[in-house]
Amino acid sequence: MRKEHLLLFAIIGFFTALIIFLIIFYKPAVLNVISSSLDSNKNIAAESDADIIRSLNSKVKSLENDVALLSAEQNNQLAAIHDVETYISTSSAQSTTTPTIKSIIAVASTKGSVFTTSSVNYTPMGIFVNVKCPKSCYLWINFYSSSQNTGSPASQQGYSNTYGLFLNETDQSIYSQANYPTVSSSIPIVLNTVISVNAGIYTIDVRAKTSGGTLQSNVSSLQVMVIER
Repeated sequence: MRKEHLLLFAIIGFFTALIIFLIIFYKPAVLNVISSSLDSNKNIAAESDADIIRSLNSKVKSLENDVALLSAEQNNQLAAIHDVETYISTSSAQSTTTPTIKSIIAVASTKGSVFTTSSVNYTPMGIFVNVKCPKSCYLWINFYSSSQNTGSPASQQGYSNTYGLFLNETDQSIYSQANYPTVSSSIPIVLNTVISVNAGIYTIDVRAKTSGGTLQSNVSSLQVMVIER
């Protein structure tokens, strides 16, 4: 029994010595592994913290940009509101001093039949209207005619037809004219004007003349609008 105890003690002592040897021999390596693991964990933690910080900074920057955009948009809206208010106040001020809407007092119109003349002086076409202005007003006048010149002989073409405006038998020196290089060619004549008059009754008529040949108007119309001044 004593030998067995000694053998057991020897075996235990051997393994104890082996363990101590292994610990002494591998301690630096174990410490290096542990240190490396700790450093790696620290680096990972540091990188994670850096990522979090960068993410937070990015979000903060984005929020700052959003706030700046909202502020700019608000300023634009305020400027637009100010412009509208200014326009309204200006328009109101203008409308109270210089009204632009005028009332139409009367409207008259007529159509003419076929008219011809070879006169070099103004000849009444038989197309006229009578209007009344109860106070100072404007006469808006619109005349239209299809005009021809049947000059004879054809070799003498180049004549001109002239249509003049008369107010109460007085020539207003307002006219429309057309030249005819081709026999019986038709040219539309338009005469538009506005005349300022005082209160009264007025006859507006159109008269025509030609420099040669024969003037002919197949279709004519005259419209007059009386507008308050």
